[in-house]
Amino acid sequence: MSELYGELGDISEPEFCESWTARTFCMARSAFEMVVRSAEEETGEAAAGDEFCYIDYLRDPDLGPVGVVRIKSAEVSTPDWVDVLGAVAEGVQEFMMSHHRMVWPICGDHGLGLHVGYFHEAAVWKCTGGTAEGHVVRAIDPAVHL
Repeated sequence: MSELYGELGDISEPEFCESWTARTFCMARSAFEMVVRSAEEETGEAAAGDEFCYIDYLRDPDLGPVGVVRIKSAEVSTPDWVDVLGAVAEGVQEFMMSHHRMVWPICGDHGLGLHVGYFHEAAVWKCTGGTAEGHVVRAIDPAVHL
């Protein structure tokens, strides 16, 4: 991000931060809607509430202006859709655990809670059961077919 800001030197720091954060926030909202829909369909529980907090941006003294969106303890500060989706999925997963005291999602084969991972440039739910490396259960985005 600091490289991009350096290339756009004509834009003011506050304007850059606002633009960066708006873009990240827009992606995070889209990802949030997708992951929440999946969580609610699979668990029958509401997957949103006051526990979700969005922060406009934080300023990192070493990197310059940094736009950050926070979902529970997951920080979203990347322009990459796959990374945003992974961070949001972790935030929704954390919400389900803390608010409903339930593990979501769960591997149908091993009965274990899944973890966010990345496979072939896609955010995925991975299970640590089975082989030493575990296995990919499915893409987080239902439109992505692995």
